[in-house]
Amino acid sequence: MDHLGYYKTEETAGGPVMTQPQSTTQNVVVVTQSPGQVVIPPGHWTTDLCGCFEDITSCLAAFFCLPCYRCYLADKMNEHCCMPLCLTAGADLMVLRMKMRTMKNIPGGAISDCCAVTWCTCCVAAQLSREWDNSYMNRQ
Repeated sequence: MDHLGYYKTEETAGGPVMTQPQSTTQNVVVVTQSPGQVVIPPGHWTTDLCGCFEDITSCLAAFFCLPCYRCYLADKMNEHCCMPLCLTAGADLMVLRMKMRTMKNIPGGAISDCCAVTWCTCCVAAQLSREWDNSYMNRQ
Protein backbone atom coordinates (compact mmCIF):
# COMPACT_ATOMS: atom_id res chain seq x y z
CA MET A 1 0.00 0.00 0.00
CA ASP A 2 1.38 3.42 -0.88
CA HIS A 3 1.01 6.69 1.07
CA LEU A 4 -2.44 7.36 -0.47
CA GLY A 5 -3.88 3.99 0.55
CA TYR A 6 -3.73 2.30 -2.87
CA TYR A 7 -2.57 -1.30 -3.20
CA LYS A 8 0.21 -2.02 -5.63
CA THR A 9 0.56 -5.42 -7.19
CA GLU A 10 3.50 -6.77 -9.11
CA GLU A 11 1.95 -5.93 -12.49
CA THR A 12 0.94 -2.38 -11.44
CA ALA A 13 3.92 -1.56 -9.25
CA GLY A 14 5.38 0.61 -11.94
CA GLY A 15 2.14 1.88 -13.55
CA PRO A 16 -1.12 3.50 -12.45
CA VAL A 17 -3.47 1.66 -10.12
CA MET A 18 -6.77 0.86 -11.82
CA THR A 19 -8.91 -0.09 -8.81
CA GLN A 20 -9.24 1.16 -5.26
CA PRO A 21 -9.28 -1.21 -2.31
CA GLN A 22 -12.63 -2.03 -0.72
CA SER A 23 -13.30 -0.57 2.69
CA THR A 24 -13.24 -3.11 5.48
CA THR A 25 -13.79 -0.73 8.37
CA GLN A 26 -16.97 -0.54 10.41
CA ASN A 27 -18.55 2.65 11.67
CA VAL A 28 -18.19 2.91 15.42
CA VAL A 29 -20.07 5.54 17.42
CA VAL A 30 -18.44 6.58 20.67
CA VAL A 31 -20.37 8.75 23.10
CA THR A 32 -18.32 10.44 25.77
CA GLN A 33 -19.31 12.75 28.56
CA SER A 34 -16.95 15.42 29.76
CA PRO A 35 -16.18 15.23 33.49
CA GLY A 36 -17.87 18.58 34.19
CA GLN A 37 -20.83 18.03 31.88
CA VAL A 38 -24.17 17.34 33.53
CA VAL A 39 -27.02 15.66 31.68
CA ILE A 40 -30.35 17.04 32.88
CA PRO A 41 -33.29 14.66 32.56
CA PRO A 42 -36.55 16.04 31.17
CA GLY A 43 -38.49 17.95 33.79
CA HIS A 44 -42.17 18.48 34.35
CA TRP A 45 -44.53 21.11 35.65
CA THR A 46 -45.04 20.72 39.40
CA THR A 47 -48.65 21.92 39.10
CA ASP A 48 -51.23 21.68 36.36
CA LEU A 49 -52.19 24.63 34.19
CA CYS A 50 -55.61 24.70 35.83
CA GLY A 51 -54.31 24.02 39.34
CA CYS A 52 -55.46 27.36 40.69
CA PHE A 53 -56.84 25.87 43.91
CA GLU A 54 -53.29 24.99 44.93
CA ASP A 55 -52.60 28.73 45.22
CA ILE A 56 -55.87 30.65 45.18
CA THR A 57 -54.14 33.99 45.87
CA SER A 58 -52.16 33.90 42.62
CA CYS A 59 -55.22 32.77 40.71
CA LEU A 60 -57.39 35.62 42.02
CA ALA A 61 -54.65 38.22 41.51
CA ALA A 62 -54.09 37.06 37.92
CA PHE A 63 -57.82 37.00 37.20
CA PHE A 64 -58.79 40.37 38.70
CA CYS A 65 -55.66 42.41 37.92
CA LEU A 66 -53.75 40.67 35.14
CA PRO A 67 -51.79 43.73 33.89
CA CYS A 68 -50.34 44.39 37.37
CA TYR A 69 -49.81 40.69 37.99
CA ARG A 70 -47.84 40.33 34.74
CA CYS A 71 -45.44 43.08 35.91
CA TYR A 72 -45.18 41.43 39.34
CA LEU A 73 -44.50 38.04 37.74
CA ALA A 74 -41.79 39.39 35.42
CA ASP A 75 -40.02 40.96 38.40
CA LYS A 76 -40.44 37.78 40.44
CA MET A 77 -38.76 35.77 37.66
CA ASN A 78 -35.76 38.14 37.56
CA GLU A 79 -36.86 40.05 34.48
CA HIS A 80 -37.52 43.77 34.32
CA CYS A 81 -40.95 44.62 35.69
CA CYS A 82 -41.71 46.71 32.59
CA MET A 83 -41.24 43.76 30.22
CA PRO A 84 -45.02 43.21 29.87
CA LEU A 85 -45.42 46.84 28.86
CA CYS A 86 -42.78 46.57 26.13
CA LEU A 87 -44.18 43.45 24.44
CA THR A 88 -47.52 42.82 22.80
CA ALA A 89 -50.28 41.29 24.89
CA GLY A 90 -49.40 37.75 25.93
CA ALA A 91 -45.88 37.77 24.46
CA ASP A 92 -44.42 38.42 27.91
CA LEU A 93 -46.12 35.33 29.32
CA MET A 94 -44.87 33.27 26.36
CA VAL A 95 -41.32 34.48 27.03
CA LEU A 96 -41.60 33.73 30.74
CA ARG A 97 -43.12 30.30 30.04
CA MET A 98 -40.29 29.47 27.61
CA LYS A 99 -37.77 30.69 30.19
CA MET A 100 -39.28 28.41 32.83
CA ARG A 101 -39.37 25.43 30.46
CA THR A 102 -35.74 26.02 29.51
CA MET A 103 -34.56 26.43 33.10
CA LYS A 104 -36.33 23.26 34.26
CA ASN A 105 -35.88 21.30 31.00
CA ILE A 106 -39.63 20.88 30.59
CA PRO A 107 -40.66 19.51 27.19
CA GLY A 108 -42.85 21.70 25.01
CA GLY A 109 -42.58 24.33 22.34
CA ALA A 110 -43.58 27.75 21.16
CA ILE A 111 -46.90 26.53 19.73
CA SER A 112 -48.03 24.91 22.99
CA ASP A 113 -46.95 28.04 24.90
CA CYS A 114 -48.81 30.27 22.45
CA CYS A 115 -51.99 28.20 22.74
CA ALA A 116 -51.83 28.14 26.53
CA VAL A 117 -51.29 31.91 26.74
CA THR A 118 -53.99 32.65 24.17
CA TRP A 119 -56.77 30.60 25.75
CA CYS A 120 -55.74 30.36 29.41
CA THR A 121 -53.88 33.60 30.10
CA CYS A 122 -54.72 33.91 33.80
CA CYS A 123 -54.02 30.22 34.39
CA VAL A 124 -50.60 30.51 32.71
CA ALA A 125 -49.69 33.50 34.90
CA ALA A 126 -50.76 31.67 38.06
CA GLN A 127 -48.98 28.47 37.00
CA LEU A 128 -45.73 30.36 36.36
CA SER A 129 -45.94 31.92 39.81
CA ARG A 130 -46.58 28.55 41.47
CA GLU A 131 -43.82 26.90 39.47
CA TRP A 132 -41.35 29.60 40.45
CA ASP A 133 -42.33 29.25 44.11
CA ASN A 134 -42.07 25.44 43.96
CA SER A 135 -38.71 25.40 42.21
CA TYR A 136 -35.17 25.84 43.38
CA MET A 137 -34.90 29.09 41.42
CA ASN A 138 -36.40 31.24 44.15
CA ARG A 139 -33.85 30.03 46.71
CA GLN A 140 -30.88 32.27 46.04
